[in-house]
Amino acid sequence: MKNIIIVVLLVAAVALGALFMSQQNKAKTQADQLAQAKEQLVAAEAQAKEQAVAAEKASLAETKAKILQDTLTETAASVVAQSNQVAELKLAQTNKPANPLAAMFKDPKMKEMIKTQQKMVMGPLIDKNYSALFKQLNLTPEQTASLKDLLQSKMLVGADMGMAMMDGSLDATKRAELGQQVKTDTEAYDAKIKALLGDDNNTAFQAYEKTVPDRMAISQFHDQLASTPDAMTPEQEQQLTQVLNEERTGFKWTTDYNNKTPPDGDYSKMFSEDKINTFATEKAQLDSQVLARVKPILTPQQFTSFETYQAQQRDMQIAGMKMAAQMFGH
Repeated sequence: MKNIIIVVLLVAAVALGALFMSQQNKAKTQADQLAQAKEQLVAAEAQAKEQAVAAEKASLAETKAKILQDTLTETAASVVAQSNQVAELKLAQTNKPANPLAAMFKDPKMKEMIKTQQKMVMGPLIDKNYSALFKQLNLTPEQTASLKDLLQSKMLVGADMGMAMMDGSLDATKRAELGQQVKTDTEAYDAKIKALLGDDNNTAFQAYEKTVPDRMAISQFHDQLASTPDAMTPEQEQQLTQVLNEERTGFKWTTDYNNKTPPDGDYSKMFSEDKINTFATEKAQLDSQVLARVKPILTPQQFTSFETYQAQQRDMQIAGMKMAAQMFGH
C-alpha cells in the first residue's frame, strides 16, 4: 500500500514537474512574444512619430508655400498699382501748369480785386505806422495826403511785382528785367517824395522809414497786450523799437532780405532753399540777441509774451519765404 502511495506521489510529482515545465515554457514563450510585441510597438511608435513629423513638415511647407505665393501675388499687385499711380502722377504733372497760382494771378479781374484789397489795407497801415512822422515833419493836411498817396503807390509797386512773378512762363532774364523795373519805379517815387518834402524833411523821412519794420512789429505786439493787465507804456514801446532797429540793422546777414531790391534785380535768386535755411538760423540768432536786450525793459509777463510773439513772427516769416520760393519755381 505504501509503495502504491509512493508511486502515485512520484507520478504526481513527475506530472506536476512536467506541468510546471510546460507552464514555464509557455510563460517564457509568452514573455518572448511580449518582448517582441513591445519591440514592435516601439518601432511602430517611432515610425508613427516619424510619419507625424514628416506630415507636419509637409503641412508646414505647404503652408509656407501658400503664404509665399500669396505674398508674391500681393506684391505683384502692389507693384502694378504703384506703377499705375506713378504713371498717373507723371501724366498729371505733365498736364498741370508749372505754377497752380499762375492762372489765378493772370486773371485781370482777380488782379484788380487783389489791388483793391491791398489799398484798403495799406491806408490804415500807413496812418498807423507813419503818424509819428507826419507830426514830426509838421506837414500841412495837403502835404500829408500827398505823402500818403506816394507811399501807397510805392508799396503797390512791390505788390504788382509779386503778382507778375507768379507767371510760370517767366524765365530768369524776364524776372531780372521785372525786378529792375520795380527798382526804377521805386526810385522814381522816392524822388517824388523828396520833391514834396524838401531836403531836410526828406532826410528825416529816410531815417524814419528805416525803422518802419520795427515799428510795425512793436505795434502788433502792443495790440496783443493792449486789453490786458500787461499793456506796455509808450516808453517801453519806444525802447523796444530802438532795440529792434539797432539789432536788425547791425546784424550781418548772409542774404539781406531787408534790402528790398537785389543787385541784379532777380528776386527769385533770393529764395533758394539754402538761403532760406540760412536765414532761419540767423533770424533765430538775432531774436536771441534782441531778447537779451529787452529783458530789462519788460516785466516778466511781458517778456514771456514777447518771446512767444517773436517765435510766431519768425515762423510766419519763414513760411512766407518758402511760399515765395514755390511761386518763383524753386
